[in-house]
Amino acid sequence: MFLRKIALFLLVILSINATAQTVIQTNKIVQEEKPVYLGGGIVLGGGSGSFQFGLNPELIKSYNQYIDLGLAVNLYYSSYKSIASISSENYKSNNTQIGFGTLVRAWPVEQFFIQIQPEYNWTFTNAKNLSQGTSGSSTVGAPSVLAGLGYGKRSEHGFSYFSIMFDLVNSAQSPYRMGQLSAQPIFRAGVGFPIRFPKKKHSK
Repeated sequence: MFLRKIALFLLVILSINATAQTVIQTNKIVQEEKPVYLGGGIVLGGGSGSFQFGLNPELIKSYNQYIDLGLAVNLYYSSYKSIASISSENYKSNNTQIGFGTLVRAWPVEQFFIQIQPEYNWTFTNAKNLSQGTSGSSTVGAPSVLAGLGYGKRSEHGFSYFSIMFDLVNSAQSPYRMGQLSAQPIFRAGVGFPIRFPKKKHSK
């Protein structure tokens, strides 16, 4: 009778240990499946006397099916030169924008997300009046909090999205408002790909 109790006790201990190992291994697999993405969007445009080019790199960590957190960078350059036949003044200007921010994407339903992105941008402007031979430069900085909605797809293979946002701070020095009476809608689209980290070997 005593031996039976010992045998039953050992059997229970072994069962608990096996269950614990299974849970630990399962947790490790779930953790490994949470991807880190590297991506962003590109801005390219131009017209008569103007040129625009920009990059919006993003580093995104997906924590679960509902929440993504990340870091974002704004790199933007634009140039404009007036056309003599249109304007009596002949001038040109160059703008360079650098910004850094963080972002939160919440996916309440599949393929649709809400995004909030606090950031700070610096804008460097150089202008020259070619008719008068005068020039000047300025540097301004402003905080922004972008918020809006988007549509996208994400999986362990990558993500793609399209979003529309507004700057809630609406600073007069913000690059999203400069030259405008009110904040303008911000349209962005981008893609991202997972970063493949080498898998750690776990000792048995």
